[in-house]
Amino acid sequence: MDRNWHTWHLAQNEQDRGQFTQPYQVEWISGCAILVRREVVEQVGMLDERFFYYFEETEWCLRARKRGWLVLHVPQARLWHKGVQRDYRPSPSVTYYATRNRFLMLAKHRAPLMAWIATWTQILRTLASWSIKPKWQSMRPHRDAMWKGTLDFLRQRWGYHSV
Repeated sequence: MDRNWHTWHLAQNEQDRGQFTQPYQVEWISGCAILVRREVVEQVGMLDERFFYYFEETEWCLRARKRGWLVLHVPQARLWHKGVQRDYRPSPSVTYYATRNRFLMLAKHRAPLMAWIATWTQILRTLASWSIKPKWQSMRPHRDAMWKGTLDFLRQRWGYHSV
């Protein structure tokens, strides 16, 4: 997570060449690869159901860190995420939840003004590109989902919604 609260996966799209050998502290762990102590859940609580999916584990890790728990990446751990494939093309529902829940995470944790400005700038620029530029015409369903996610954040519509 950077200073503007943008998140990404460590070594995203890199081949594992053993470049990570030691456990080290990170901001968040993907929910598909998380192992926690019962005491953490007892102190921090469960995942916030308002998120439904996307950013729920990121937000939860922020709460755990605020309570003094370490969030560690352990490179010796291995998993197979059945749903992720090469050339993965997310559906518009992914765009919807990622947009709405990113705003929710910023609000819940009182992100600094610069994180809000960076997020709004990115969202508005993407909406404009996907609306105006002919080469992005195929992204119109994602544009509509992003717009709906933004509006639902402003309306405080949480949980599952069909997109």
